[in-house]
Amino acid sequence: MEIRMRQKTFIIALIVLLLSTLLPAFSLAQTAVPEHTDSFYVNDFANVIDEKTENYIVNYGIRLHQQSGSQVVLVTVDSTNGAAIEEYATSLFNAWEAGSADNNKGVLLLFSIKDNEYWAVRGKGLEDELNDAVLSQILSQSLEPDFARKEYSFGARKTYGSLIQKLGGVWKEQVGSKTYVSDNAGVLKKVSKLYLNQSSNRFKTTTGSGIYVVTVKNSADKNLQEYTYSKFASIGAGSKDVMLVLDIGGDNYHILQGKDIDGMLTNEAMQEILDTVLEPEFARKNYASGAVATVNALHKFLLARADIPQSSTLASSETIAVSSTAALQADKAMVVENQPVSISKGIIVSGLFLVFILLFSLAIVWRNRKIALYGYGSRKQRHG
Repeated sequence: MEIRMRQKTFIIALIVLLLSTLLPAFSLAQTAVPEHTDSFYVNDFANVIDEKTENYIVNYGIRLHQQSGSQVVLVTVDSTNGAAIEEYATSLFNAWEAGSADNNKGVLLLFSIKDNEYWAVRGKGLEDELNDAVLSQILSQSLEPDFARKEYSFGARKTYGSLIQKLGGVWKEQVGSKTYVSDNAGVLKKVSKLYLNQSSNRFKTTTGSGIYVVTVKNSADKNLQEYTYSKFASIGAGSKDVMLVLDIGGDNYHILQGKDIDGMLTNEAMQEILDTVLEPEFARKNYASGAVATVNALHKFLLARADIPQSSTLASSETIAVSSTAALQADKAMVVENQPVSISKGIIVSGLFLVFILLFSLAIVWRNRKIALYGYGSRKQRHG
């Protein structure tokens, strides 16, 4: 009876041990992170960042990466679904391999909208430029006020800019003055033309592509496709440039890309942008907003393909956070050192440990049964 009680106690203890071992792995599995977007530097899963802000951020995120190897990644989610925000952010940081394995120079900024929280994860390679005090100050001054007002685009832009500048990157610059807009039909607002010119001058440095916008009242004796080809050649557009023509009188539009990017920006890709972005606005005669939205979508497409994120495994990371809730003020920043493992590694390690424990427990049970039958240290006699 005593041996059976010991066996039962041992089994209960074993179950508790196994559960305590496996629960972290299950927790990691439940907080499985999504794949990053094509843009990589902005992953707006919560849909709270406007496209102008996103393109601006991605542009200078790419420039910083090309300049120094550092990467600043912005992520927004509706919720972490019960997972601690620091664990979720660190899982994203490692799964997406922000920064490089050699230099560990990555930063990930996470907004969890419904949870009303944010968190920043910093690689050890940036602990000099972004020490705890500096990062805490950036979050509390650049992010906290706008986040509290739910003005996420403003907060994201300010915070991302502060991080870029602290890491020695470019955030504000004097862009070129080349004209990319020819509003012959007179349907574009002055502010729209200014933005279209500035955006192409700004982003061409990164993508190599300028986007021309032309409006006409009609294409005269040429069909719109012929007019677009002729206009593209006459203004000396480059082999990586794009031209969007809006024929107001003919109630039509056409788009043309240079030969050096037609393998990337395919006719199918352009048609999808026209159908989903331009057509609804054009049908309502909102020509200015349609042109701006289409150019933004084209810039987003091109920026997403202007840089290939480094594939690297981070050995370790540091996280620092400032809560946006009233209960935790900016001066109560938390710093946590982590040496996280990936979800797959966690499950594999737990599985191997489980196999070891099971084998060990079977050996103990077998031994106890032997003791119960034959006594401690006895050997079953063989009868002939």
